[in-house]
Amino acid sequence: MLMRGRRTPSQQHRESGLTLIELMVVVVIMVVSATLAAPSFSQVIANYRVRSAAESIINGLNYARAEAVRRNSAVSFGLVAGGSGWTVSQVLPNVTLQSRSNNDSPGTAVASSNVSTSVTFLPTGLVQTGTQLTQIVVSSATAGSDSRRINIFGGGLIRMCDPNIVAANDPRRC
Repeated sequence: MLMRGRRTPSQQHRESGLTLIELMVVVVIMVVSATLAAPSFSQVIANYRVRSAAESIINGLNYARAEAVRRNSAVSFGLVAGGSGWTVSQVLPNVTLQSRSNNDSPGTAVASSNVSTSVTFLPTGLVQTGTQLTQIVVSSATAGSDSRRINIFGGGLIRMCDPNIVAANDPRRC
């Protein structure tokens, strides 16, 4: 004889879990959410790649300047054609000290503001006079993504800024 209010183990098992309809509703909600988030997610990835490529170039420039001072010898930083790659080399003797591949930040484009794609740091840390790389723009082909500008000044100062910022009191402004 069964008492009212008590359930047998088989009755409890039948009532727990999800029905197929509930599961399908959850799947549809997840698909709609992912579809709406995908365009902004691709822009976030493009912005991350631009920042990553710009920071890699700044690290290479700082490394070249530090090695010029440390080695008491001229050291050159050069952009690799067709991407965000770069190479740091001692000038005499010609020795490659460090390099980055174009594949490190896919989907980014790097452009020089003038015809030169290299800059040479002297043993004092200053930039060698003449036609030198003075400005680098890192961008992405993804619509609406950020870009970064890297300025290289004669005194050896290297600065990254965001050309899209116009507020006069923002330190990220170019």
